[in-house]
Amino acid sequence: VCTDGEAVQGCVQFASDHLMLVEPACGAALAPLYSDRLRAKLLDQLKDNEDSVIVVEVCGGSGVNLDLLRGWKESFLEK
Repeated sequence: VCTDGEAVQGCVQFASDHLMLVEPACGAALAPLYSDRLRAKLLDQLKDNEDSVIVVEVCGGSGVNLDLLRGWKESFLEK
């Protein structure tokens, strides 16, 4: 399970990496790509299946802007 902070961190890091804004719901899908904790948990679950593939669908962005992203960052990451 992804925390709100991990979801927001996914949004922030994705914006930094790809210059595209996404909402926290999408950030939750991105979180395992940026969170060591979540990535380790996901890879552990997949370790016994060598045919496993990880696909992340990036969507959502019409409800986000830089001000909202800054606010989420202040609320969840800068405590």
